[in-house]
Amino acid sequence: MARTWKVKNEEKREYNPAQGRTDYNIPMLGYRSALFILVVVFTTVFTAPALTGLLFEDFRIPASLLSGLLVGYAIAFAQYYIERKKKADRKFHVLALVLALFMTGLFFFLYTMGVLF
Repeated sequence: MARTWKVKNEEKREYNPAQGRTDYNIPMLGYRSALFILVVVFTTVFTAPALTGLLFEDFRIPASLLSGLLVGYAIAFAQYYIERKKKADRKFHVLALVLALFMTGLFFFLYTMGVLF
């Protein structure tokens, strides 16, 4: 039985970044997505501790949960809606929750160690 080789140009391309095409179908962030993620990260880093500090005595856990959820969903939003122009499906929510868990852990570490506030 002979193998059939798959030519790179015959693949279905799902990602078309602004920087140009690559030989492989890899996800890349465009300028709009990067700016959107950067704005969300900076606003949550500065506003989440201030808002949760008003409601709770120790702001670290609620602030890291809020920041992680917002940043995780912002990254997934940028990947799905801005880059690929797809509607939300089950993979969107799974990706957003995995990113939110990761970012929550990262923010909790940064808030606990005193790097942020």
